[in-house]
Amino acid sequence: MDSVQTQSFFRESVDGQILTRGAYSATPLYFLNQPIGNKWLVSHSLRELGAYINYQPSPEGIRDFLCYGFVPAPRTIFQGISAVPPNMTCCLPLADKQIDWSLAEIPTRPLLQQPENSFWQQLCTHVKRDQAAVLLSGGLDSAMIAAAATASGTKISTYHARFSGADVGVGTDTHAARMTAQHLGVAQKEIVVNSLDALRWFSKTVGALDQPLGDPVLLPFYLLFKAIGQHQPLHTVLTGEGGDQLFGSWSMKPMIMRELYPETGYQREQGYLASFHKFSAEWSELMSAKLGQQLESTICLESPIQQAFVSSPSADFCNQLRWVDLQLKGLQHIAPRIEAMAKAHQLSLQHPFFQPDMIELGIALPNHLKLSGAKDKVLLKMLAHSYLPEQVVERRKQGMGVPTSEWFRRGLRPLAAYWLHKKRLEKSGLLNPHTVQDIRRQNITASDGRTRRWGDRLWMLCVLECWFASL
Repeated sequence: MDSVQTQSFFRESVDGQILTRGAYSATPLYFLNQPIGNKWLVSHSLRELGAYINYQPSPEGIRDFLCYGFVPAPRTIFQGISAVPPNMTCCLPLADKQIDWSLAEIPTRPLLQQPENSFWQQLCTHVKRDQAAVLLSGGLDSAMIAAAATASGTKISTYHARFSGADVGVGTDTHAARMTAQHLGVAQKEIVVNSLDALRWFSKTVGALDQPLGDPVLLPFYLLFKAIGQHQPLHTVLTGEGGDQLFGSWSMKPMIMRELYPETGYQREQGYLASFHKFSAEWSELMSAKLGQQLESTICLESPIQQAFVSSPSADFCNQLRWVDLQLKGLQHIAPRIEAMAKAHQLSLQHPFFQPDMIELGIALPNHLKLSGAKDKVLLKMLAHSYLPEQVVERRKQGMGVPTSEWFRRGLRPLAAYWLHKKRLEKSGLLNPHTVQDIRRQNITASDGRTRRWGDRLWMLCVLECWFASL
């Protein structure tokens, strides 16, 4: 049952080809929108199918990438190629009929009377191995994976990425990662990443992607896996990815407040899209005029969000948000980006929090064990106090903030100068050269709130240009 829900597959039927992507599958499934002869072309690789349409960019796909940082299914970055979303089935007909879409069935499990009592046991089951490497970010999710692996008898070593010149004092990610490793009595290897590393490895990092993904954490992941592959090439790598989707991401709190006190004209899909902090307000000026003219006005930007809300197995709004996070950010962005970086170094990954029984257990947990007032991940923190230092459990969530803005002011300036040069942009035809130059000249203001946002946006645009150049 679980294997079906975590896989993407297709089969022949009397009506045509049936394509199914499980509700918890991070494996993409693509197909050409028109058959060639009597055959539909289907693949797990977008690059592979792209060759059949000469890698022609989709206006809707470019728009979506600018707004989400990836292209959510059913659209793709290529014109004439579609993707099957998680929890969906698609029938490609034999005759000249319309493609039929439907929701896949999620198996019903017996309801647990006290699901919190099963959480730790199930987590330990998913991390139990002879040996493993653990990506230790400094956050609670990865720390709990390391703690569960140690408690289950798995021999682990931990790996942590930090940035050159960054503070490593009390309260930082690096300090928390070191405390966790020391407390558990395990060896930790640290890699130090700087702007010259970004300049050197940028093209290889982007070239390892089967689809363009705009998050700069790709770089430290790539270099972490490179280090693991050199030291422990046969080990499974355990990650804490999925913890936010299980308990609720940082974007939930403002969404809940806006749902309780809606403003005139407020739409939850637009509010959720704004939580990505990309170019949702500027995409029309940022796309090239040629692609903008080809844009199909009937294809709604927020439709993948709407569909994710509709497919939620829970009527509770907080659980619906967690489900949307899982379907979009989790399975179509977070998992694929780290999987691509691991694949580039022939490493095997496991995400215990993304396992079907853990996801369904998370949905079954009472809300007060997930979010209580200002306190998040309540159950996880309750358990963590028995295995981790107090400072690690209760520290404020930060996330891996790649210092892209600082880098683009110094060591990464040549990267922006190369990939975002006016003549290069005119040749690729993806972006408006004038708008891009305006963004390059922008400065971070005090009102920005997150000083890395300007650099993250430049990184996204460089990724888009570099990825198409790598085809």
